[in-house]
Amino acid sequence: MAESDTGPASTVYDPSQIEDKWYRYWEENDFFKANDDPEASSYSITMPPPNVTGRLHIGHALQDSIQDALTRIHRMKGDETLWMPGLDHAGIATQNVVERKIAEEDDLTRHDLGREAFVERVYAWKKEYGDIILRQKRTLGDSCDWERSYFTMDEDFSRAVQEVFVQLYEDGLIYRGDYLVNWDPANETALSDEEVNNEERAGHLWHVRYPLVTDGEPDYVTIATTRPETILGDTALAVHPDDERYQHLVGQTARVPVLDREIPIIADEYIDSEFGTGALKVTPAHDENDFEIGERHDLDTINVMNPNGTINANGGPYEGLDRFAARDKIVADLDADGLLADVEEHTINVPVSDRSGAVIEPLISRQWFVEMEPLAEPAIEAVRDGTITFHPKRWENEYFRWMENIRDWCISRQLWWGHQIPVWYYTDDDGNPDPERGYVVSVDRPDNDEEMVQDEDVLDTWFSSWLAPFASLGWPDDTDALKTFYPTDVLVSGYDILFFWIARMVMAGYHFTGKPPFTEIFITGMVKDEQGRWMSKSLGNGIDPLEMVDQYGADATRFTLTLLCAQGQDIKLAPSKFEMGRNFANKIWNAYNVFGQFMETDAQGHPMRTYTDGRDFEELEMVEQWMLHRLHTAIGDIEDALSRYRLNEAVSIVYDVFWRDYCDWYLELIKPPYGESMDEQVIARAASIFETLLQLLHPFMPFVTEELWWKVRPREEGDACIVSDWPTADAIPHDAATHDTFAHLQELISGIRSIKSDYGVGAGTEVSAVISLPETATDRAAAMQAYPDYFEQLARVTDLTVGHDLEKPTASASVVVEDSEVFVPLKGMIDLDKERERLKATIAEKEGFLKSVEGKLQNDQFVTKAPDDVVERERQKKRDVTAELKRLRANLKDLKQV
Repeated sequence: MAESDTGPASTVYDPSQIEDKWYRYWEENDFFKANDDPEASSYSITMPPPNVTGRLHIGHALQDSIQDALTRIHRMKGDETLWMPGLDHAGIATQNVVERKIAEEDDLTRHDLGREAFVERVYAWKKEYGDIILRQKRTLGDSCDWERSYFTMDEDFSRAVQEVFVQLYEDGLIYRGDYLVNWDPANETALSDEEVNNEERAGHLWHVRYPLVTDGEPDYVTIATTRPETILGDTALAVHPDDERYQHLVGQTARVPVLDREIPIIADEYIDSEFGTGALKVTPAHDENDFEIGERHDLDTINVMNPNGTINANGGPYEGLDRFAARDKIVADLDADGLLADVEEHTINVPVSDRSGAVIEPLISRQWFVEMEPLAEPAIEAVRDGTITFHPKRWENEYFRWMENIRDWCISRQLWWGHQIPVWYYTDDDGNPDPERGYVVSVDRPDNDEEMVQDEDVLDTWFSSWLAPFASLGWPDDTDALKTFYPTDVLVSGYDILFFWIARMVMAGYHFTGKPPFTEIFITGMVKDEQGRWMSKSLGNGIDPLEMVDQYGADATRFTLTLLCAQGQDIKLAPSKFEMGRNFANKIWNAYNVFGQFMETDAQGHPMRTYTDGRDFEELEMVEQWMLHRLHTAIGDIEDALSRYRLNEAVSIVYDVFWRDYCDWYLELIKPPYGESMDEQVIARAASIFETLLQLLHPFMPFVTEELWWKVRPREEGDACIVSDWPTADAIPHDAATHDTFAHLQELISGIRSIKSDYGVGAGTEVSAVISLPETATDRAAAMQAYPDYFEQLARVTDLTVGHDLEKPTASASVVVEDSEVFVPLKGMIDLDKERERLKATIAEKEGFLKSVEGKLQNDQFVTKAPDDVVERERQKKRDVTAELKRLRANLKDLKQV
């Protein structure tokens, strides 16, 4: 058993003294380890493998907190539970960070190093940051089966990736061809559509005259373009066949400005006669729509761009210029030649690389593609028929929108870091790939033919990630791990990778295993700063989860993130929010001390014996019966919240039943007067309830609960909270009638407290109170008469009168609770005249404030133009001050009657 370093006398919980200790204990005792047993009741989660590009961010901490809570709950429920950890090689992202590091430290490029040496440097980076990430996850308390950790470039995982490529090729779903792709000139690689962001930017619309080829008077067709540099690749002009302005020109030719190349004028129904001049320049090699027009009309395809974004030899006099420098030069030349008709300001959507931030260049390139539509069909049906369920459900619509309009996936990348494509080419006399001799698709070198060389391109990172749920368990081999834990149970992820990863995993799962990769998908919101902005280095508004752990503790960090994780909503987070978790950890710690101080313990704070309560439920005091009923109800409510993946509600229920019910009411009423001891049976009951609460809290706050678990009663080696039995509602005795009676008593006590607060009577000041109930409330009257000490302990009521239909004493304030009314005489306790004047002044102040708020809300300009959250804040202010005025006026009315 791990030794406790903090005894019961400590009033401040210090996580630094216990977190490392208990994590080592859990690992040393193999509590995270999952056993392969196809016959067992199992539960498994595949961790979204973090990229080895750097340290964890706060979003990782959020999702790890959710996944670990689910893992710990099911482990406690007795399932063979596996949380599969992994790391993603993150091809282009990792290559970028390593290239930057080499440039900064050695002033070299990857080409200076060569492929083999560069890949060695990337592996060194992976070793450093992969180890950092795994240590960070341990610090957060992640209870993964670390012995199963995988890396997407591991030998076994790589074999699965290669097998998938070969299978898809043999199924006719992978093909190679020259197509227009999203080209990232900074990384010099193709990207998939999902790796491109469209940004709205201020730009221009240049109106350019194209001279017609004619023997008569010079004439022109004017077109409008946002990318003058692509003029160099024009192979036609196009107009709509019904556009009467241009019908006579169809079939004629025009000259490309600045190059003087002749191109045909064609008619195509794609052309929008209303946009610009109604005529379109067609550049098949540099625009997706133009590419399709070119295919329909068998136009030439002229690529004018080098992979690095400079103009190639097809650009004539502009060769070697950067594309944007070429744009400026072409515009200047057009103006000089009298061919620039007009320039207007124009807002444009600019495609930008999600990886490098460079403006994407549509480029004709030979790439490998996956045909996606056949893969999407069973994946769509799985969500439609309920085999796979989204939480929240609204994300199904986004899933369907993308899947039903899915496009083929460009999977080849011109990178050095990643899985090399398993395609082998015959070579020419110089040892270079000879496309004319064909290729062979194979995991291994065909027949060990040394004449063949492997395709130098690598696969898109997501081509390996989409296999994670089954490749991490040993597929394509039929392993016991696969039989035990696949399909997995739930996928926890942010909505930012719904298409990149989640949807693709569903497709891969069905195609390669015939089963879904998971049956539940829990989409969390994204973490933003307190102003609702995305966190970024440039803004300096990021929150390091490990700094929060250092400052507040892992339990506080996990608890706060889970509590804020309302299903489907983004989280606005400030570091100060974690104080909430720290305060709760302290509350838990000090709650133990209330009864723990009366227990016999050794020097380490461990109990010397088990305390037992021999009383039946009917023999317990009302507050004990009530607390048990609250616990019974809470467990049921927690199970319901968990079944709907509302973990924030589950942790909120635990928080409420612990802090408000157990600490603020139950412990306050069972603790003895100062200097007296606590009855052993009362200790036993308090410890037993506390133990159950620790179990409910453990998945969310594992460290403090494990520490206190060993203080409640003597434990055998290995009898840890992490593997204790998850509480069930049926095991908790309960009685609704007693609960309702005590709940009514609570409201009356709270009413007395409110009266004292409202009238400036100190909380510790002794008062008298009169409770009037209807004749029918005999049971409640009897209960209150039986427990006057509850009123004394919690409201300092030393003189309590309980009766039926009692009259209000003079100089009293009152509160109505359902069919009961409580009166607190105030004469002699406050200066009544002074209190009346204070109330009048406060009412006048609040009325003025209400008037100003109503003025804002009656202003149509404010209501229609201000952000919704700002308007809602004003409406909430109105509701709050209206309620407060109602209470203040009632108080004044009471005093006027004196």
